[in-house]
Amino acid sequence: MDDHFLNEWEIHLQCQHKVTSNGSILVPLIGITKDPDTSNYMVVMVKLPFGSLRNNLLLKKYNPNDKYHNLFLISTQLEAIHELNLVHGDFHSGNLLCHDHELVTISDLGLCRPIDQPNIKDGIYGVLPYIAPEVLRGKPYTKAADIYSFGIIMWELTSGVPAFHNIPHDLNLSLDVCKGIRPEIVKETIPEYVEIMKKCWDNDPEKRPTAKELKNFFFKWIEKYKIEEDEENRIPIPDNEEVKCHPESYYTSRKIDYSDELNQQFEFELSNKIVITEDNHDYEIKMSESLGKNLLVYFFIIGTLIFSKMYSQTLIYRYSIY
Repeated sequence: MDDHFLNEWEIHLQCQHKVTSNGSILVPLIGITKDPDTSNYMVVMVKLPFGSLRNNLLLKKYNPNDKYHNLFLISTQLEAIHELNLVHGDFHSGNLLCHDHELVTISDLGLCRPIDQPNIKDGIYGVLPYIAPEVLRGKPYTKAADIYSFGIIMWELTSGVPAFHNIPHDLNLSLDVCKGIRPEIVKETIPEYVEIMKKCWDNDPEKRPTAKELKNFFFKWIEKYKIEEDEENRIPIPDNEEVKCHPESYYTSRKIDYSDELNQQFEFELSNKIVITEDNHDYEIKMSESLGKNLLVYFFIIGTLIFSKMYSQTLIYRYSIY
């Protein structure tokens, strides 16, 4: 039994105790077993027939009041983890398990660690749509990175589908995320919900709310939006509703090693940019890769802008004389 396995076990028990003291629960662990074929140790936990939140997204879409209760409990658990000065490190809807329509609990603390401790694995691991842009670019994983993932989960609960399910999870998606591209807001989502969701997935980690702030936010709503517990009154998923994911979309944790390419791309775009500022007017010209070849074109554009400015000032002067 290696140290990593024992560490995960210890962290889960710490988090379980803290979450319970905060008024919620994590998935109860029953014990440890050993695979006789591989000799790998495994954690034994309670079976949850509802499965993961990802498997229940469509059900949440058609029973929209569920999400306020689900997110309140998830944020309560995440707050407890953060109060221990830990980060989850792999926060996505596949690692959230449904006990029933209301109770959803955080699971899989394999990458959970103190905020000042680097990832024990070499590189960035996770599910790409949930990884914060600063982490994709190689910066340390913080509590704010968990909050970014929370924002993506908020969106999934309104759409009924996993984030970016219809496109490849590749370098291009990583680049788009770093540039601020997010899933398209679902129509009729209430504005207050949209506002907090956008704050969670803000490109600037400093602008994201804390888990405690999220908990307080959803606490105000669980009384207003009652969950429907009577099965006969709940809305079933239509028979023709089906989610088809792109063959190159991946929703299990894997190594994401695009940080060097992303940083090179951003450095290139920054270096190939000219900004002209005059009289509070900003003109931005993005230069192509073949700078030398098109240099005359750029000078022509610059000259045109300057000439236009001078000409407009001359006209004003003439009119002022007459």
